[in-house]
Amino acid sequence: MSIVKKNILSKLKKSLKPSFIEVIDESHLHANHNPDAKNGGTHFKVKIISSIFKGKSSIEKHRIVHEILNYELKNGVHALTLNLSDIE
Repeated sequence: MSIVKKNILSKLKKSLKPSFIEVIDESHLHANHNPDAKNGGTHFKVKIISSIFKGKSSIEKHRIVHEILNYELKNGVHALTLNLSDIE
């Protein structure tokens, strides 16, 4: 597991206390158009179920995650695909 993926998991778990979390590094799928993706850690698919999202709009949920991962997004993470929910 890459350091970037570990950091993403750690930050999201600490901040959101999810009942479910899945982080998949999909960087290899983008290596043909993003040279940095060949090394991993640039494109992620994230699924989170957390009670913190209850009553929040989709945009609010995305903003929460983007705030938590602000450093990563400014330092190498090129894309996040987010599936965020408050129910299983």
